[in-house]
Amino acid sequence: MKKIRKIQQMQSTENKKLRVAAYARVSHLELLQSLSNQINYYSQFIQSNSEWAYKGIYVDSAITGCNTRKRKEYQRLIKDCQKGEIDMILTKSISRFGRNTIELLDTIRQLRRLNISVRFEKENIDTLTTDGELLLTLLASIAEEESKTMGQNIRWHIKEKFKQGLPHNPQDMYGYRWQEEQYVIAPHEAKVIQQIYTWYLSGNTPTQIAKKLNEMGEKTRKGNRFTRRIIHNILSQDTYTGRLVLQKTYHVAHKGRSVINQGEHTKYIVEHAHQPIISKEQFEEVQQIKAMRSHHYKKGVKHD
Repeated sequence: MKKIRKIQQMQSTENKKLRVAAYARVSHLELLQSLSNQINYYSQFIQSNSEWAYKGIYVDSAITGCNTRKRKEYQRLIKDCQKGEIDMILTKSISRFGRNTIELLDTIRQLRRLNISVRFEKENIDTLTTDGELLLTLLASIAEEESKTMGQNIRWHIKEKFKQGLPHNPQDMYGYRWQEEQYVIAPHEAKVIQQIYTWYLSGNTPTQIAKKLNEMGEKTRKGNRFTRRIIHNILSQDTYTGRLVLQKTYHVAHKGRSVINQGEHTKYIVEHAHQPIISKEQFEEVQQIKAMRSHHYKKGVKHD
């Protein structure tokens, strides 16, 4: 007669812990204190649960949530999930995890297939529950609408600054520093710019000018050596005449970068915006010579 002997499964002396990580993000530098608070909170919260294994905090600071391309820590988090290193992700809210509905849902569905839960504290949602994805879809749509509204407000603010003759994001440049709503001349750099224009009008090429400046020990605003390209840019910058052209470029969302404004949007030209370094006559004469040299270059006569 057949005999069956049952060997009881051994009970594990240690229960497998749920591997838990957290994701935190702020979109502005002013909110870094909030980010620090999130990091401290999640570190203590995860490690205080005896059934969880702490897998770290993934942090993106001063980065928009509208797409994941520039969020390096977010990408690292998803890769670690794909490697099977994480079972659950904690995050403050849907908008912290992402504001683009399509990208957000694609990521959540991918994690669901890996049986990885994402818990949004503010909305009290666990994406592995039966109604989790339905609630997520509705709330993510709201988050995207909020992002669009914010974008519209930012664009309105930029346009208003343009109308006042002010750049949206003024930055220091060689020859000028931005101070109290206007460009102020940097005296030594202004003299170098004047010398560059004088040399060019005397027949020197950008390559020759860059070599002279480097031999003199001159440096760019960032402390680098001058190059042919930098000299070309200086010779093309009409800001040195005291004039500002606002909205020279505009951002194209699907390209993820700025492109030259060729009439698609309104340009704002501000005359006498600041003290000039060179005259308009000098600038125009330089542009004519550059155009002539460019024409000769196309015909095979090279000007370095």
